[in-house]
Amino acid sequence: MRKTSLLIAFCFYAFFLFGNEKPNPVVERGHIDLTQVDWQNNLVKLAGEWEFYWKEFLLPDSSDANQRALYAKLPSSWTKIALPDHSNCSPLGYGTYHLQIKVPNQNQVYALKIHSIFTAYAIYVNKEKVSSLGTPGTTKLESKPKFLTQEIPVPVIQNGSDSFQWIDVTIQVSNFHHRRAGIQQPIYFGTLEEVVDATSNTIILNLLLIGIILIIGLNHLMMYFLRRMDVANLMFGVLCVIMILRNLSTEERLLMHLIPNFGWDALVRLDNFSGFATISLFAVYFYFTFRREFPKVMFYLISGIGVIITVLVFTTSAWFYGRFRTLFEIYIGLGGFYITFGVLLRAALRKRIGGAFSFLGMFVLYATAINDVLSSMGIIQTAYVAPYGIVFFMMIQSFLLTRKSALALKENQVLSEELLDEKQKLEQRIEERTHELSKQATELERYRLDQEQQNLVNQSLNAVNEVMHQNKENLELLADQLLATLVKKTNSHLGALYFLNGTGQQIKLKLIASYGLDEESHLEELDLNEGLPGQCYSTGNELFIEDIPERYFVVSSGLGHAKPKVLVLLPLVNDEKVVGVLELASFKKFEKWQLDFLHKALVNIAAQLNLVKISNETTHLLESYKEYESELRKKETEFHELQMELATLREKTQQMN
Repeated sequence: MRKTSLLIAFCFYAFFLFGNEKPNPVVERGHIDLTQVDWQNNLVKLAGEWEFYWKEFLLPDSSDANQRALYAKLPSSWTKIALPDHSNCSPLGYGTYHLQIKVPNQNQVYALKIHSIFTAYAIYVNKEKVSSLGTPGTTKLESKPKFLTQEIPVPVIQNGSDSFQWIDVTIQVSNFHHRRAGIQQPIYFGTLEEVVDATSNTIILNLLLIGIILIIGLNHLMMYFLRRMDVANLMFGVLCVIMILRNLSTEERLLMHLIPNFGWDALVRLDNFSGFATISLFAVYFYFTFRREFPKVMFYLISGIGVIITVLVFTTSAWFYGRFRTLFEIYIGLGGFYITFGVLLRAALRKRIGGAFSFLGMFVLYATAINDVLSSMGIIQTAYVAPYGIVFFMMIQSFLLTRKSALALKENQVLSEELLDEKQKLEQRIEERTHELSKQATELERYRLDQEQQNLVNQSLNAVNEVMHQNKENLELLADQLLATLVKKTNSHLGALYFLNGTGQQIKLKLIASYGLDEESHLEELDLNEGLPGQCYSTGNELFIEDIPERYFVVSSGLGHAKPKVLVLLPLVNDEKVVGVLELASFKKFEKWQLDFLHKALVNIAAQLNLVKISNETTHLLESYKEYESELRKKETEFHELQMELATLREKTQQMN
């Protein structure tokens, strides 16, 4: 027994030592500074004092928000938040969480890892709505609950010379269906790669855990059907099924990925049943394993309470049975404590077959579960290790039951080989399915990136169209604003826009707009074959140049001068005729979506510039015609006056004669 005690102490210490995490920065009064965080293999838990606005769906641009702000310590229910009248927030209601994250001012794609929020929410990042789950509303009729884990990308583009940027996060939450309200689980922040890796690792771990439990459960169910006298195999198999359902309905909510239309109410029932009523299944299993150590009174008491909980969960609403949640948690704690120390420890001390290992497995399972509960509450800073405890427990129990069955059926070696073969086939199927899921996840990620790039193209095109809609008269102003928009949307640093000017033999490429150029870097007019713009105009083809000539384009700043890395020249074509040339320079290669955007935008830009030019020329001709007409009338008046003078002179001459 001394060896067993030492083994228990070692395992307990190892789990907590393994789970130690680096201390995280803490949210203080709605702000958190992450500029000094090492993002390598690290996710930051956004725990601490978030701004909270009760009974308000705060918009990100609200100017007077801070005057009404409360502070919610997350992760925690908003029912713990004290209102100005010294009462606490009701679990039924809605509100807004707000946080500002300080990050380095550099190009980086971060992401938010959001677990289930009770019970519907919409999230805004930097004043833009990036995601929602369910339908948050101000009444029960307007709101629709939903649970799912999400990874929300948060791109940061370097802007200005400051060493940091602020990321503004606003989460609108409503709850009219559950007694747990608000953000109950930690929200994590990190680079997109680390968040995706963490999610993938969790999913893989869950799938591996489900696979292991599935194999073990099926194995013992088959052993029961082959030898029905051993009820422990049946109870353990059922327990494995419940554990699988719990893994599918909690954490990453894999069940929602397998069955997207699975109802929220059914998911919550499955979650609570597998969490609260499972202890009664443990009681049944260990009762049939160690009858002499498990008094019938305690067995019927634990089992009876489990049946009552099951009936409540499946026949009443989450709001109704949620009022007994504290009693359920006390039942789990006391029931698990009694089974571990009142039954299994007694069996180990009496040296029952499998007693010591059963006690060890149950002890590790509850130790890891308690660790996860304390970690989620923020009391300790450790990793979640309950899945390892479940695997450890299941493997020990599987070993004990398998050994028991092997001793009873030692002579039936053929059947054992068939079962082993079936087990290997199941493992192969699970591995293949895991590979398929990984492949599908990769394809979904690729599709998501394509959609994001298409959204960027559409947003950029909308910005260009808005500029063209606002400026329809002044060619130079329109060209300047269009070029500035193109430069910003493509993350370029320099730009020039040339357009045909003149008539006959005097047609040239005139610089009608420039961005970031000094007087030495450009000419006001170019011949049609002069320079790179002339070459692009003459051939009508795009030019991509990575070896830019010295002093061709230079970016100047207070820190000195720098030469761009990439130069692109694109023709402006209207009615199958080249009417101008766009020239952009950047420090990095243009992405595919940026080139797609330029190709689509230049078609409309060429037509609009040509239309404005023709309109200006027409206006100029009309003004010239009016001036000519006015001059003609003036001369006609002068001629008429001259005729009058001649007539008068003629009359005087005749009178003198």
